[in-house]
Amino acid sequence: MAKVDQIKPQSGFLFTLMGLLSPLRIFRALGDFARLAYARRELTMELARRDMGSAHASHSLGALWVYIHPILIALVFMTIFGVVFGSKIHLPKAFPGDYSAYILIGLIPWLMIQAALVRSTGALTGNSNLVKQVVFPIEVLPVGTVISSSLPYVPAMVLAIGFSLYMAGTVPPTIVLLPLVILMHLMVSIGIGYALAALTAFMRDLREFVSVFCLVAMYITPAVYLEEWVPGMLRPLLYFNPFSYLIWVYQDTLFYGQILHPEAWWTLAAMAILSLAGGWRLFAKLKPFYGNVL
Repeated sequence: MAKVDQIKPQSGFLFTLMGLLSPLRIFRALGDFARLAYARRELTMELARRDMGSAHASHSLGALWVYIHPILIALVFMTIFGVVFGSKIHLPKAFPGDYSAYILIGLIPWLMIQAALVRSTGALTGNSNLVKQVVFPIEVLPVGTVISSSLPYVPAMVLAIGFSLYMAGTVPPTIVLLPLVILMHLMVSIGIGYALAALTAFMRDLREFVSVFCLVAMYITPAVYLEEWVPGMLRPLLYFNPFSYLIWVYQDTLFYGQILHPEAWWTLAAMAILSLAGGWRLFAKLKPFYGNVL
């Protein structure tokens, strides 16, 4: 496979984040979350299932609409950027594959995490009746929300992977890393989801800020364009956008077939650990006050 210029993302902001959590607190938070996730796994999946089915329960196709929407969005983006604009774009000679496949591999993970962020803001405010029940384990609510907002994109992701493999004509060896990538993706989504759910209980306008951020971040994430197309003075925006690292890791795994962005891998791993531990601790610290503000 042709060599592509390696991107060197600057991730110094992680050192600041790491200073907020001691290693002992990180291990404790991750251990507490792991125990909850295992003990409440059936309840979490039931909440996710009900959440996914309730929105379209009265429609003739029922929950199928949950999966149809992401596929249609992916096809629209692929048509606009890959076919309409793609015919006018001059790709570098070293570009190793089909531009439409490149778009899908970067776009679907972004849409997944975007949906998780926006939906997580309502994990507590939208379930105030459950939050006020003393015996209900409210820690499962953000996890169930992240799962229910991410699962609809699984068929679209399978479509993207299949299309990329078809256009490449081979299976990249890096595909064996996909389970690790998905794990880090979920850790980031759940960690940020805990933080957003907790903070939105006190600041209801946070949902609107998150929606605006996701709209802007879409265009500073290397999902539908190459990093070298961005003017030098604007490239730091890509590096300061934490979700760029997620997209680069997916592209390495499913599109390039080689680790072209090693800094993105360890940056995403650190983000996954810190966001999950930090989000869990913040959620737990504010838990005694949720019943009073909802």
